[in-house]
Amino acid sequence: MKELTPEQIHKNWEQLRNLITNTFEGERLEKLNTMYDYFEDRMCLAPASGKEHFHNAHIGGYVEHVLHVVDCALKITNLWSSENAKINFTTEEVIFAAMHHDLGKVGDLENDYYIPQDNEWRRKNMGEIFKHNEKCEYMSVTDRAFFLLQHYNIPISKKEFIG
Repeated sequence: MKELTPEQIHKNWEQLRNLITNTFEGERLEKLNTMYDYFEDRMCLAPASGKEHFHNAHIGGYVEHVLHVVDCALKITNLWSSENAKINFTTEEVIFAAMHHDLGKVGDLENDYYIPQDNEWRRKNMGEIFKHNEKCEYMSVTDRAFFLLQHYNIPISKKEFIG
């Protein structure tokens, strides 16, 4: 299993917060900062998935994954643009959609979405490093993302919703 150092986790968090500061403005920036301040500890440590053979299934994997997705989304947008594709969305919309595509994996307002797998057999034989937290009321990851964004009154454009 991959492990990030505390310095890497901190660097990734700073990069994510700088991305927010440099992309958004006004009331939207304030609301995003409020949400990210609330979830800072949880986001910094959250994995992006629970099984060792899935992406970023390690402490700090969530933020690492989000940064990769944003980077790839911008590269794809630039490639499309270089090939004269019609770009009918803004860079802000691409970044917002990429940043929040897995927001539901942070959990709900009180509980982590992933918790360490305490069943050694499942860890060893199924590669389950983390398991879903039964304290989180069932929702899809996408539904939980939209729930959290609306909880913080963060507006979403139609293109961001589709993205």
